[in-house]
Amino acid sequence: MGKLLTAAIAISAAAFATPALADSASPGAIGEQIGKCIVKADRGAAISMLKALPLSGEQVDWSAVSLGSAASCRTAANSGVTVSALRGGIAEELFKRDFVEYGVQPQRAIVDLAKFDLPVEKDTMGAEDPAKTLFLTADCVARSNPNDTERLIKAEAGSGQEMKVFELLGPWLSACQGANRVAYGRTELRSAIVQAAYHVSQRYWSGDMTYAGPAFRPEGIR
Repeated sequence: MGKLLTAAIAISAAAFATPALADSASPGAIGEQIGKCIVKADRGAAISMLKALPLSGEQVDWSAVSLGSAASCRTAANSGVTVSALRGGIAEELFKRDFVEYGVQPQRAIVDLAKFDLPVEKDTMGAEDPAKTLFLTADCVARSNPNDTERLIKAEAGSGQEMKVFELLGPWLSACQGANRVAYGRTELRSAIVQAAYHVSQRYWSGDMTYAGPAFRPEGIR
């Protein structure tokens, strides 16, 4: 099937900070590695973690989640992983296993897709809540630019290729954030967009949402 995801979002452009270059051992890379391990060892535990973990925060509180059969995935080297990095790593691995390509019918049975909530309703956006603003921005980007969203998912976290994809996504990040100018780090942005991509895909193929109108394009994009 062809790529089906389009957007009916029209938000005026505004400045958005370009993510800074990451260190070689970036939080995103650590989250990517441990997320892959957890999903492979215990898919159920991975999905439960997406439901239990806060949307944002510093170091993961391991006492608040259960790793199940994936307990060996947590090591001294990665136990300090941030919430955003871990959520992004788990969502990325689930996406790669369940969808393979963004906008294409899933490889996994629709009833078995991961279901988790994200604050992506328009009335949740507000500068007073940066986490909600981030996820609404990410949802807008994922729906409006599926091709570069897929490139971001496939790019290794913390890599030069990831940085190039962020540069391509720049106009969409600016426009989708609108007037709510909140600065986010590279790991937070990647995590939110990857989570949004899975969330949009699961809802679409489960029949929980529909699309109307043309794909949103920032002014000047052809």
